[in-house]
Amino acid sequence: MIDQLSILKEVGNIAAGHGAMALSEILGKKITLDVPSTDIIACQRVPSDMKLQKTGIGVFCKVLVGLEGEVAFVLDEANIYKLIDMSYKLPNEDKRPGIITEMGLSLVKEIGNVIIAAYLNALSLVLKRVIIPPIPTLISGSIDQILNIILSPYAGQDFSFLVETTFQNQNGDMKGSFYLIITPATAKDISDTCRRQIHDTNGSVE
Repeated sequence: MIDQLSILKEVGNIAAGHGAMALSEILGKKITLDVPSTDIIACQRVPSDMKLQKTGIGVFCKVLVGLEGEVAFVLDEANIYKLIDMSYKLPNEDKRPGIITEMGLSLVKEIGNVIIAAYLNALSLVLKRVIIPPIPTLISGSIDQILNIILSPYAGQDFSFLVETTFQNQNGDMKGSFYLIITPATAKDISDTCRRQIHDTNGSVE
């Protein structure tokens, strides 16, 4: 029987496909996305799975309509450089990796926005409701600081749906982590909606 996590995993796969197409257009090269792991975990467990002292960037926003929660896309410093390098339209010998300019930060924010929009659009289709995020905010610092800012409004018993997304292209891979942070009430709402849709589908088949 399909359960809530299985449905949300499938949403992650749909989002990866949509995000890959959008990123390929933005970067002007073939980009694929993979979702190697998905899980629902307590918010206080999220930081324990990451190297907290690494410098990084987070793109996040609070969902305005459709569900109660926040979404965030986080990259560490090494993967930020890889992402910016992938966007350059210069020959390899002319690239200047490791330099984050204002244009580079704008690129990271735009790609984070694409990932967030792709995931929420897929979630909208599954839940059959409109889900609207605002323009995302970009924050930088250690991964620890970024996650503390993102998770601080939520109590320890709240849940986070964690999607690890891997970007892939012919020159190598890079990784970024995507988070959907939801309250227990929202988790129940999603679960109940999924159960109703499964029941309706089974009923129509019968």
